[in-house]
Amino acid sequence: MPRELGKHTPYFELVDAQSMPGCPVCRLAYKQTDRYLDSILYEAVLDPDVRTKLKNSLGFCREHTEMLHGKPGRALGTALIYRDIIRSVAEALVGARHRSSGAPSLLSRWLPGSREDLPVVQKLRASEPCPACKVAEKAEARVVQLLVVHLGEDKLYEAYAQGEGLCLEHLVRAIALTPDQETLDRLLQPQSKRYLRMLTDLDEFIRKRDHRFRGEKYGEEGDVWLRAMNAIVGGAGMGLSAESGGRHQDTGLRDKKR
Repeated sequence: MPRELGKHTPYFELVDAQSMPGCPVCRLAYKQTDRYLDSILYEAVLDPDVRTKLKNSLGFCREHTEMLHGKPGRALGTALIYRDIIRSVAEALVGARHRSSGAPSLLSRWLPGSREDLPVVQKLRASEPCPACKVAEKAEARVVQLLVVHLGEDKLYEAYAQGEGLCLEHLVRAIALTPDQETLDRLLQPQSKRYLRMLTDLDEFIRKRDHRFRGEKYGEEGDVWLRAMNAIVGGAGMGLSAESGGRHQDTGLRDKKR
């Protein structure tokens, strides 16, 4: 399909993401973060500045450590990153032990409310945020802005209206950026329909859980409890929708689903 004049890859990625499971903003932010982690492992891990920042942030947060763990060929890059971090932590503990030896008065510093002032506590805390979180946050902001700017165009709007829509956090961000009532209506009308349809599915699911109706087979409402969670908290798309029957599908993210 030829690319339209003046449109670039992020726009077409946004259009394509509408037809995939889960929040498209979460999906594209995840994809950008995934690329960043690849670049860290395979290109930047030997860069002294990158390693210093990773040491200061104590590596990555739990969510992005899990992403890192799922990558093929990750062992060497991860070892290089965390060798610096573990060495720094070990040195902080050794320094704390040496300063405390032969100082009985130190016990008074371990009273409730005073431990935050211990130098070792400060040294064992990250001095910078998770770098992957910063990448994800910037990507989310860019994608939400892109959606709002182009929502007046039929191509994107039709894809958005037919897709699974935004998670609550990204819906709120998009609402805050809408420049006029027409854009706001185009954003909210499809989303409102999704919530009403989901409420119908939730009612039907709950009804069929009643012992009087447990013999009835589930239809599209069978995975609505999962879709409802995704609709609120977001995520890169777990392949859990009426279309996928509640089964994990290939999301284009190499089986790294949240």
